Amino acid sequence: MMKLSHESKLRLGVGIGAFVLIIGLVFGISRTLIHFDGPWDLDDVVSGLSGMDDAVDEDDPLDDGSYSARPQRLSCTTFDADEFRYLDFDIDAATVDVKVVDGNKARVIERGRVANGMDASKAATQNIASVEDSTLKVSQFGSDDGKAIDRSVTVELPRRVAEHLKGVNAHVGSGDLQIAGVTCDGFDLFLGAGDVEFAGSVTDALSAEVGSGDVTFELYQAPAKSMDVSVGSGDVEMTVPNSTGFKASLTLGSGDFESDFLPLGYDGETILNLEFDNGDKSATYRFEVGSGDMSFDSEY
Repeated sequence: MMKLSHESKLRLGVGIGAFVLIIGLVFGISRTLIHFDGPWDLDDVVSGLSGMDDAVDEDDPLDDGSYSARPQRLSCTTFDADEFRYLDFDIDAATVDVKVVDGNKARVIERGRVANGMDASKAATQNIASVEDSTLKVSQFGSDDGKAIDRSVTVELPRRVAEHLKGVNAHVGSGDLQIAGVTCDGFDLFLGAGDVEFAGSVTDALSAEVGSGDVTFELYQAPAKSMDVSVGSGDVEMTVPNSTGFKASLTLGSGDFESDFLPLGYDGETILNLEFDNGDKSATYRFEVGSGDMSFDSEY
């Protein structure tokens, strides 16, 4: 058997030591990068790398670069202000925004993030808006085709129309609804899931049913006949003029209720079914909240 010289043994020892040191460094760095404890195992490495990938994509599975980064205009339909006095929304899944503008033309604009390689106009909802029987009808259905995501519908109303509407009817499956600056005789809403923000006047009757979501009504003039608001799960905030005359009933499943109109001594927590009134008691109001807090306060 060949014997190694002292110099060869020294070189061999240094080489083995360097090799072990390099392996140790690689092992330590790898453990640090993939953040796991315990014995070294290939399955742990794969799991760690998968976790890093999930951290990027789990928030939005559709946001993988397949759609435009910003919303694009898909369509724009224009109507004369004198053509309608009612609004009717039948929306599958989209954010709806109704706003007041100057001028004599009403516009219905659909936007969305478009699939790569897709022309924006080809991703638009077909026949999204029309006028029938003095009603501006906005219908958005059958748009779950992968051509666009994060769809929204904006309705621009001339001021002279927005402040003298006969009625607004909105049926939205999923999405947020925002209406500002509108005055109407009647307002009827059904929203499956989403938030509602309304700032304006409803002079006669208001009915709103929301499955899940937060609801805000800032009423410059409150309904003189009736108001019926039902929310399955979510918080409700409502303000009406201090001079509003009504008799109201409240059913609250779980949550707190606060109101400027409550009788003295009510603490907002102990009564689940409550009746209260104000002024001439001419209007009938009913509120029902399954789970969530509600406030009903006076302003103006």
